[in-house]
Amino acid sequence: MTVAINARSLRNAFGQFATGVTVVTSRHGDKTRGMTANSFSSVSLDPPMLLVCIANTAHMMTLIEKSGVFALSVLESGQQSVSEYFAGSGNARHVAFAEFEGMPVIEGALALFNCRVEASYPAGDHTILVGEITACEHRSGAPLLFHSGAYADLRR
Repeated sequence: MTVAINARSLRNAFGQFATGVTVVTSRHGDKTRGMTANSFSSVSLDPPMLLVCIANTAHMMTLIEKSGVFALSVLESGQQSVSEYFAGSGNARHVAFAEFEGMPVIEGALALFNCRVEASYPAGDHTILVGEITACEHRSGAPLLFHSGAYADLRR
């Protein structure tokens, strides 16, 4: 089905691709922030790199530009409320950060990545950040997924 390209139809088309859900975090001075992101991908094993796309208007973009570092937490299936909180749509009043190698992360996440910004590329209303991974850890579990505007999980 061909649909005229507008923001809503494009969002609906992108929504057909199931993605994992992550929270990007950073800290600069006394400010620590997090935001939900599903535009994340591995880039390279050697050197270890990943990318994430962040809206140019997001407070997170300014914080990462100042700090030069960010962390990424891959959420587990039971962490939908955490995702909603950092997307600004949840009922939770506060989500506490854990620490991983000096960076704020989400406790209970399936995977954690600390990154130093290697490059940034303007891309429309977002910026593509390429991060060199400085630390990572992971554990087994079912990831939180997002598809067609709704959360899902993968049962093993």
